[in-house]
Amino acid sequence: MMRRYISNELVHWTGRKGSDDSAFQALAAICDEEVLRLTFCPQYVQEEFKPVTAMVCFTDVPLQHSKVHCGIFGRFGIAFHKQKMIAYGANPVFYTVGPNLQRIKEIAELTASLYEYYRDQKWRKDFEPYQFTDAQFLSLREATEFSQEYSYKNADSADYVTYYQREWRLTFNSLEFAGGSSPHSPGKSCFYVRDEKSYQIFKFAAEDVAYIIVPWRYFWRGRRLAKKLKCGLKIYEISVGT
Repeated sequence: MMRRYISNELVHWTGRKGSDDSAFQALAAICDEEVLRLTFCPQYVQEEFKPVTAMVCFTDVPLQHSKVHCGIFGRFGIAFHKQKMIAYGANPVFYTVGPNLQRIKEIAELTASLYEYYRDQKWRKDFEPYQFTDAQFLSLREATEFSQEYSYKNADSADYVTYYQREWRLTFNSLEFAGGSSPHSPGKSCFYVRDEKSYQIFKFAAEDVAYIIVPWRYFWRGRRLAKKLKCGLKIYEISVGT
């Protein structure tokens, strides 16, 4: 059942801190290549605690409630069927409030120490204490990558409360990796080199896309992208509002 405060799609918006033309170019590249670039984003921004994770972010804020969100992240978007993204590994963010920050820091420190142990585990003796499996360690690391600070530096202002973003994400470590001779099929990540720079990317299929959204003056260019993906096209001024 569709609820007005939750969307059945996950939207990835483009255009943060850029011009409309650069935002459209980013959207066009996503549609033409059928890949999303992962970027290193902060999970917590305390002075003493600033972990970052390679991820691609989405929101399930319905379009009619997205005006404030788009004021930060841009007016050009590509919406994916939520169930398809869940099948690939997308997960809603676990928001943690200020009093829990110390617990999160302790978990992060534990994960870091386990990583050192994990790297040389194969050289350790079976009788040494603190044994754990690869799956147990990787699951712990992936789970912590879906956490996010409720409000940056515990600020009360709405501008700092990230909870309102209703974020979902895919992280590099949670995605199946298309390495070696493995084909880069939908749902997998890999490294991609352009202009001598390496990027971590996630591949999707055209049928994963529900619609794209652009402002009115990009209608015809948006229509070309939508036709290529065989998906819907929505106009920002109509679906979100001016």
